[in-house]
Amino acid sequence: MPDATPAFLLAAALNALLDRQPSAKARLVRHVGKCLQLVLPLLPLSLRIEADGGFVAASSDAAPDLRLIPDPSALPQWFTGGKFADLFRVAGDGVLAVDLANALADFDWVLTLRPYLGDIAASRVDQFLRGIMNWRGQALESAGRNLAEYAVYEQAMLAEPYAVREFIAAVDRLREDADRLEARLNLLEASHRSG
Repeated sequence: MPDATPAFLLAAALNALLDRQPSAKARLVRHVGKCLQLVLPLLPLSLRIEADGGFVAASSDAAPDLRLIPDPSALPQWFTGGKFADLFRVAGDGVLAVDLANALADFDWVLTLRPYLGDIAASRVDQFLRGIMNWRGQALESAGRNLAEYAVYEQAMLAEPYAVREFIAAVDRLREDADRLEARLNLLEASHRSG
């Protein structure tokens, strides 16, 4: 009977993704034998990197070279344009952390899911994932506009942008008028002294 522990299932899922992305898998080959641990509450998952760059479940008492600790406080940062890797605190081998983040960052989900879902469904999943990322940007932009509107019109904490532009233009006009007046006064003084 095959192993069905959470670490085994995570390793199998990661390997299925990496098998479709040889360039991503190649980034991990130089870390053969290293152990990483995903520190989940009540369930730490330990994985070891194999010679082909894939993962295998490791013993939970194995000393991890890299620990990935979920950081719920980073969710706002992720929603404001951060990377998925920002959702974890990293302890241990920084080079392994960077290579792992790079290996998982630019997945071609269509290529990965095509054998399981078919071309059209895989394309739809990819569009959905891209839509989530676009939604995140739109939500951030909309929240920023709403906050700015609230600060300008409801709380009078900020000046209205049009009023600020008009004020700056008026200051510029006043400065130009003052410069012209000073130039005229200098001419009058010069003509008064010479005359």
